Amino acid sequence: MKSIIFAISLILFIHGTSFAASVTQVKNQKVLINLEGDDVLEGDEFFLLNPAGKKTAIIRVKQVKNGKALADILKGKADVGFTLQAKASSAAGAAAVARSAEAEATSEPAIKEEAPSKANRDTGYLRNLKDSYGLLGEYIMNTMNVNVKNTATTPALTDTPVLKGTSFGVGGFYDYIATPDIAIQVAAFLEQIQASGTATIPGCSGGTSTDCNVNITYGSLYGMGKYYLTQNRYRIWAGVGGGFLLALSKSATALNESQIATNQIVTFSVGTDIQMGRKNYIPVSLQYNYFPPSDTVKASSIVIKAGWAWNQK
Repeated sequence: MKSIIFAISLILFIHGTSFAASVTQVKNQKVLINLEGDDVLEGDEFFLLNPAGKKTAIIRVKQVKNGKALADILKGKADVGFTLQAKASSAAGAAAVARSAEAEATSEPAIKEEAPSKANRDTGYLRNLKDSYGLLGEYIMNTMNVNVKNTATTPALTDTPVLKGTSFGVGGFYDYIATPDIAIQVAAFLEQIQASGTATIPGCSGGTSTDCNVNITYGSLYGMGKYYLTQNRYRIWAGVGGGFLLALSKSATALNESQIATNQIVTFSVGTDIQMGRKNYIPVSLQYNYFPPSDTVKASSIVIKAGWAWNQK
């Protein structure tokens, strides 16, 4: 009979969901918990497990904020380093019998189990944002409207050819979590801007050619605010920001090369972080870059980004 009771107890223990969260402070029948990315809501109840894996207390979460939780000790004893376990969903009677047998064998007081307040959750991915960093590749689709002029005629002839092209970029980013729903991203890239087209008049290459092109390599710095609409396995977000572009190399028949030095842009983005686990995710986004227009050129680009990222502990 004792073997059967022990087997029931073992099964209940295996089916209990363990969490990475742990107690960092105990005071006045309250505990402060470092959630370590676990999904915990106000009102949730958990067992506390000592280092030997034995249940010593039942707690109820009172407040959750910035990756930490404050909980009341309902029964039992808590200490720093104890970990959380979701309350099992087995029948209360069978669980009570199993725990009574375990308590008798170990001479430790049993913790009475009550009906769970929440269903066990999938802990294979983060339920809250963490600071992270990663690498990104870019596929850039460029569009430019350039004003060109042929002064060899009287009056001078003008045209506005549309230049288009695709290019690539590579870089890295760091996301700082400012609030539970907002991240501030800083990023650095090495990017190419390439576009070409044909004018109806010889207005490029100093007014001698209809072949118009632009080829610039930028060292770029970006800042962006990101608001997360969802925080499940697919974390969807929208963001707005800006960038500062420094020309590292340049060649152009449609523009005056001496005037190509720096540029500023405004960015609008949507994306999703596809969580591959608690440590890594795949960032994917679509970004629209708007270049403030000048007297001679209007430009924009659409950028598809994808890469690999790491969550900080």
